[in-house]
Amino acid sequence: MTDVMGVLDPALGVARQEVISLGLSGARVLRMSDAEGRPVAVVKLVDNAIRHLADELQSEAVRLEWLGGLGFPVPEVVGAGVLGGESWLATRALPGRPASDPWPTGERGRVVDLLAHAARELHVPVADDAHFERSVSSVLGEVRGRVESGLVDRSWAIAGRQGPPAAVVLAELESMARDLGDGDLVVTHGDFCLPNVLIAGSGVAGFVDVGRAGLADAHSDLVDMVRSLRSRMNPQFGPEWAERFLDVYGRDGIEPQRLRMHDLLESFYWPMPNHKTPAPER
Repeated sequence: MTDVMGVLDPALGVARQEVISLGLSGARVLRMSDAEGRPVAVVKLVDNAIRHLADELQSEAVRLEWLGGLGFPVPEVVGAGVLGGESWLATRALPGRPASDPWPTGERGRVVDLLAHAARELHVPVADDAHFERSVSSVLGEVRGRVESGLVDRSWAIAGRQGPPAAVVLAELESMARDLGDGDLVVTHGDFCLPNVLIAGSGVAGFVDVGRAGLADAHSDLVDMVRSLRSRMNPQFGPEWAERFLDVYGRDGIEPQRLRMHDLLESFYWPMPNHKTPAPER
């Protein structure tokens, strides 16, 4: 196991580390604290042999700088490198609690409303950032590569997903993309789900896990949050909270067919295997 404590800037005052089990990114995540137990940094580590995870970690460092430059609340990068066959990325700890925490019943409406308002504030057009484009048409080549490599079918099999193979679902996605087009491109989180939004006080303290952030159709983020609110992994919420999220965000401009298209697109990225376990035989 890679030990990054010795390579972090001593000015951070790191005295101890603990594993964070929250999230499904496939990375190993450590919370670094000072001698008084105050979080000072978060470190992600991925096995370089798992190429898609290593690429996404490198992408996250670039996107953190981009989003921070646009004024969005994201953690500051304080270090990155490679140790013992693992890539690592260290960011300064942000205040707040993940929106996926078990909020008391009386707090859940406030949390969902904050998520909707945060999405609205995030979804702004930005000119001259074409290298961050994540429109459907711009990522279809990447999706085809994942399908052709067997990564998607393997991950679906590990997750126990039932239904047609990835190549069939890809054909449906490509058909919808031709019919609907890319839509208006705005700043998007890329993985806008409950664990990736931090709540502090009366507002959103920050966005984390932004390795797929970019300029895309806002429906991509809306689908992610609807999925998260409905997920059995977040039993404190449910379908009625997903509907509230869309209501507060604003139904004007939300197209059901675009939600369906981005739901299909998301299925090619999650769940992704974070190890080398072979898929079970069909």
